[in-house]
Amino acid sequence: MTISGVRVAVIGGGIAGACAALALAEVGAVVEVYEADSRSADVRGWLTLGPSAMTVLERLGVGDRVRTAGFPVVRAAYVDTRTGQGGEYSRYEPTHQWPSTHVWRRDLLAALRDRLDQAGVRCRYGCAARAEDLTADLIVGADGARSTTREAIGNATQLAFTGEVIRYCHHPKCVPGLPTGVLHFWTRSSGLVGYVGDVRAGSFWAILENTAAPDDIPDVAVMLESVRDTEVGDLIDASEVSTPIALYDLAPDGPWHTDRIVLVGDAAHAASPLAGRGATSAIEDAIVLARSLRQAADLPAGLEAFTAERRPLALAAYRFELGQPRPRVPAHELQL
Repeated sequence: MTISGVRVAVIGGGIAGACAALALAEVGAVVEVYEADSRSADVRGWLTLGPSAMTVLERLGVGDRVRTAGFPVVRAAYVDTRTGQGGEYSRYEPTHQWPSTHVWRRDLLAALRDRLDQAGVRCRYGCAARAEDLTADLIVGADGARSTTREAIGNATQLAFTGEVIRYCHHPKCVPGLPTGVLHFWTRSSGLVGYVGDVRAGSFWAILENTAAPDDIPDVAVMLESVRDTEVGDLIDASEVSTPIALYDLAPDGPWHTDRIVLVGDAAHAASPLAGRGATSAIEDAIVLARSLRQAADLPAGLEAFTAERRPLALAAYRFELGQPRPRVPAHELQL
């Protein structure tokens, strides 16, 4: 179908919404973004983007900036501390030019939002929107795991507690003796510890603890104690440690679209951070949505094609376990 002139309203100006807006504008849509938070809102945390996400970001015009703001992650290694067994795998993937990239969430969002300005996409920050109040030809629900757009299209799928609580931590220096640019995981009976370091950016590490309920949160001292026998142990007392976050995921079930409304990113499929695909999947969604609409006969057919292509991958990433094969999308499937 001809996308040129199609009016699109994107609900949510985070990673999923910003990427969807850029991709749709690239194929000719007239896009407007509604973001409930102000542009200056404090954005915390960090993430590791997969190679496919870096391919998409390059095609959206922000690849160089994101690579400069972050650092490459070339390999992952994991050890079961109970058995001593483990393994490793590359964070490069066939068909993609760049490996995984670790970046502060605020830096990624800044790059995407500046690119929206350059592309002439109107963004209404500090402006919440609901699908039922918008008159655009197409409405993209990129409003996160607690999406009101999902409710509006009659998808009753509920968030489920994963049985885990996580704390994110940062130290300005690397752990001595551990290679930089490598994701390290130490699994144990009560959870796991993850770490990646960079000479310029320091140490990024996280503690994931199994719990019976989302409000059953181990004391920070208890969680930190479980890290002391890993290589990260020497840094923990001087690290910045976040407040605990109970983890939820969303099964990729139920309808993802109507004739003029579609869900992308966590609004459709929210995976645990352990899968390492949350932001990557949202970024992939953006370019696949734009391409599906451009190639389809009309909006409903394009939205159905998008869902048919993306749901199997979301199912493969759901309830991911460390060590299992990761879903991969080759570069040729991420063309506009």
